[in-house]
Amino acid sequence: MTDIATTDELRRRIAQAMAGVATLSQREPGNNWLTSIQRQLDYVDGAARDGAERLDRADELNFGLLASHHVDDLDPALAAELHAISAATRRLFGG
Repeated sequence: MTDIATTDELRRRIAQAMAGVATLSQREPGNNWLTSIQRQLDYVDGAARDGAERLDRADELNFGLLASHHVDDLDPALAAELHAISAATRRLFGG
């Protein structure tokens, strides 16, 4: 995967990751960790869409960590993508 350098690219990659998380959610119904990842990705996507420069709740974002613990065994490629999105979120929003 290429580096995520812009919020437009971040939003595109979030959309792709959300599709992967939705697929996992269908396989793992009721998985609260996947629900948390979805909510956090929605939050970051909304901030990017709205042109935010910083995230008010940046300290609450842990979807990269959740990917390590709850996605890596199910879908390693998706987990790696979530890590890339997490790193880009910190970089793009100064977190």
